[in-house]
Amino acid sequence: MFLAHNRSVFLLVLAGICISGIVSCSDESPTPTLVPTFTSTSTPLPPTATEIATETATAIPQLPTATGIPKPPSPTVTTTPTVLATNTPRPIATATSPPEPTIKPSPISSSTSTPVPPTPIATSGAMQDTATPLPTATSTSVPPTATPPVEPVRGDRGGVINLAVPQPAPNQDIHRSVSPILSGWGPGLAYSRLFRYRWIAPDEGHMGLQPFETRYDPSSSVSAYEVNCDLCESWSFEDDLTLRIKLKSNIRWQYVAPLSGRDFGASDVVYSLDRLSNRSFPNSRLLNTVSEVIAEDDDTVMIRMALPDAEILEKLADARAAIVAPEAVDVQGDLIRGPTVGTGPWILDEFSSFSMVFIANPDYHIRELPLADGLRVSVIPDEQTRIISLRTGQLDLVESPADRLIEAVERFPDLRWRSVHDAAAGVEVAMNSNRAPFSDISVRRAVMKVWNPYELIDDIHYGQSFVGAGLPLTDPSWLLQQSEVLEYFNDVEAARLLISSNENLATLDEIVVTVGEYGDAYVESAISLADAMFSIGIDAHVERVPTRVFGDDVWIGGDYDVYVGAAPPQSSVTSMLFSVHHTEGPWSSTGYKSTDLDALIELQTVEFDAARRREYLLDIQRLIFDGAHRFNAAVQVSHWVWWSHLHNVAPNSNRADGFWLTRLWFTDRVK
Repeated sequence: MFLAHNRSVFLLVLAGICISGIVSCSDESPTPTLVPTFTSTSTPLPPTATEIATETATAIPQLPTATGIPKPPSPTVTTTPTVLATNTPRPIATATSPPEPTIKPSPISSSTSTPVPPTPIATSGAMQDTATPLPTATSTSVPPTATPPVEPVRGDRGGVINLAVPQPAPNQDIHRSVSPILSGWGPGLAYSRLFRYRWIAPDEGHMGLQPFETRYDPSSSVSAYEVNCDLCESWSFEDDLTLRIKLKSNIRWQYVAPLSGRDFGASDVVYSLDRLSNRSFPNSRLLNTVSEVIAEDDDTVMIRMALPDAEILEKLADARAAIVAPEAVDVQGDLIRGPTVGTGPWILDEFSSFSMVFIANPDYHIRELPLADGLRVSVIPDEQTRIISLRTGQLDLVESPADRLIEAVERFPDLRWRSVHDAAAGVEVAMNSNRAPFSDISVRRAVMKVWNPYELIDDIHYGQSFVGAGLPLTDPSWLLQQSEVLEYFNDVEAARLLISSNENLATLDEIVVTVGEYGDAYVESAISLADAMFSIGIDAHVERVPTRVFGDDVWIGGDYDVYVGAAPPQSSVTSMLFSVHHTEGPWSSTGYKSTDLDALIELQTVEFDAARRREYLLDIQRLIFDGAHRFNAAVQVSHWVWWSHLHNVAPNSNRADGFWLTRLWFTDRVK
């Protein structure tokens, strides 16, 4: 009775959550059946670069300067405990990390100085924690865990790091925009959140073309995926629905009006999470399992959830779950035009549509960080101009496509580079099982068998990609091995055998492969797929459509035979599974149904044991490929290039994390 009631509630919620746009529902919109159901909210589907760039762009008035502000006594702001209305699942574990004192770095300059000695590695003591049985078909226990050790800080202080992004941040309101530029490269850098991703020390920078001699290996990724305390000192789960967080006591807001360095406290967390949960905000999905947030005292926050959530710590570590101050919001009623004042490592000093300038926060609670005195983030839309600016020494670090990276490192031996992937982004392919001949699973499997996406990866992506199930899995060990994925493709004889017994193919009209205009790689992939289908008797042609049409009519509307296009932005595995792959998912446009897949999706949602959840997710990926209805034919791999005078470059794209920028440091410039 309980489950039936919640399923009905969920379906009613789904009926009212979609709004106009490319994809209107949230990327945190689960739909369980064996467990209580979740509320979904809104998330955009495959936006173009231009669409992201034009997101509520507004004129920005002059901000209060970040320097020269006197430090008056710090008033304390209190907020009444606030109830949040939201809904999805959460991980369980316990962890502590010691408070970190502060030190003031030197004023912003272009020179380097003051070596920072190594600090001892701070280890976290585990707090005992037990979990009550979860409301699922299978009970799971939650073993105590500890936050990974904090990496020691090594490097020289000083210098201004010059970076570039292709579009400006749409505004300054971290809670009201999904823009990764705002959160990871823009005003979001001024804020902290309750948790963040652990920084992983990079190995030696790559040189030359060696890694391009073979295909990209997803297991080589060094992006951090473990969650650490940021504003918290420790955390524990009292039961499967109650998360208690102890805050660090040495944190102050930046010395920028109107905060002017007052003490940070639990009431700020309650205020921020209450604001973030506003259903009109696109990032409210991050709190869709949270039912109540209470400040128990000045240093303790309790978060109660409506449902167990195996991803709650990751959601609270999302850069868009930033903790903001009520005084800053009260200046203009929102933060679209600022002021941007946080407790984070960088103080926003300039903001425009052309550039963003940050200076190091001298009172940041981790005393050794940031190592650099400042960041200068220029907006350079043209890709070639960004690369030229790097080559001429105007920039220290840029993201580069593979072909330009190869050319650059061949010519400049002092360049270093690294690649990272986003397992949920890239070239998505789907077959509509609601339409013949793809209602026959043998036809769908034959299409996959006759095609060789790895050939396209070699030709189009210089070998720097891989094939995946399209889930945003941050831990490479949770991805299905490529040797196993390869078994689903590139076997022409098996494809012909599968298709030979299908008598309906001869009477079919021509099949349309619809491709969104997201770039040449998508169009070439669609043409290659159509050619492969033709080779086994399926008459197919390619039809190109604008991205807006693809998002509205194809991806959401389900009007397609086969499509090739961009995957929607997804940061949550559970959200992706429930919204796209679950039978009752609002974006399950392929029409594929599998009770086994549904059951595993529901089980992983509330599985807090990492090893067991990993096995569930590996089996889920196998079932997705077995169903032969949707997959990522070329996962997005990003390439970062920098001069050898810049050290500790370890880009982390998880949930727009920008903490890795605090670890960058200089030696003498080579350019």
